[in-house]
Amino acid sequence: MTDIRPGTEADFDIVMDRVVVSFRERNPGHLRFEELYPDVARSEAMPQWRLAFLDGQLAAGLQLVPRPFVAAGSVRLSGMGLGNVFCYPPFRNRGLMSTLLRSCIEEMERERVPVCLLGGDRSRYGNYGWEHAGMDRSLTLAAGVSRFLPAAQVSAVEIRDWRGDPGDALRLLECYAALPYRTERTAAEFGRVLRRPGHVVWICERTDRGFGYVVVRGGTVLEYAGTAAAVAQLVRFLVQSGSWNAVLPPVEGEGPLEKLLLGQAQHYSVRPTGMVRINAMGAVLEAYMPLLRSRLQAWDGDLALRCLDNGETVRLVGEAGSLRVEDGAPSLPALELSRREMAQLFFGPFTPDVGDWSRHSGLRRLFPLPLHWHALSHV
Repeated sequence: MTDIRPGTEADFDIVMDRVVVSFRERNPGHLRFEELYPDVARSEAMPQWRLAFLDGQLAAGLQLVPRPFVAAGSVRLSGMGLGNVFCYPPFRNRGLMSTLLRSCIEEMERERVPVCLLGGDRSRYGNYGWEHAGMDRSLTLAAGVSRFLPAAQVSAVEIRDWRGDPGDALRLLECYAALPYRTERTAAEFGRVLRRPGHVVWICERTDRGFGYVVVRGGTVLEYAGTAAAVAQLVRFLVQSGSWNAVLPPVEGEGPLEKLLLGQAQHYSVRPTGMVRINAMGAVLEAYMPLLRSRLQAWDGDLALRCLDNGETVRLVGEAGSLRVEDGAPSLPALELSRREMAQLFFGPFTPDVGDWSRHSGLRRLFPLPLHWHALSHV
């Protein structure tokens, strides 16, 4: 008999043991999760876990991590990150993960969690409604782009690395909280995120440039924030040693730091942000309402969307200069798409086949919506 319940602090030790054993089956060098994710793999966070027991034995589990996002400066979206998915080897091939995922989906839909985000296998999670969606700009930063601009070399002694000082952490968080695309973090969460292993936090602090930071791992910029002058100094320091990869959010609502990094890009491309599942279309549209009102100014129309997977139907109604979202079946024909196609429609980068766009008033002005989360927000 399979029993599914939230985790408790008393489950922490056995969950940490079984999740790492499960991952080490194919990756013997995998770090323990307490070391890898000190911000989420904590005993206090055990209520976020959903655990499956088979005949009283812990057999599988996953973690649902609240991920409230800000997009384009004015949009606040109550997202959920799904991660640390495991099935303990002796219990595999019994359908436990399907049962667990369906239970979590029912919970998210019941509680109207707008979107759930994960990084995973499309051939697996696509069966449950997740799809690659969102639009990130993937850059290769190189010194050659600015070789004709006068600039002095930047020495490592002119900047410094973060070594856990809590005062610095608060200043870093203040910079991060000004970004137009970010995950909303408390001060405690922010410090723990920066303690994830394998990366270095470089800080520039000068009276003539202000305060800024970049987080790097290997050849990748994971996160950045602060004054443009300070971040420019840090980027110059990085590209002196070779090319670096970085990811920018969509253009809409971008700030000066995105323009700075794009100006240093030798090459760039567009890629999906990750795998997205829309659990409640109406909740997504309500969250993006500040942006929708800007895009659909003076729009008089009625756009209906229906999810073929569960029949959820919403209407976006514009009349007399106002805009509102309504639930329920409309009187006019709806645009009907699968849940995976809805993720592509809402967030791009590829548009699903919707037939004749002219049949759906306002559709081209409305979508895609900007969505992005930094690498350090992943679980």
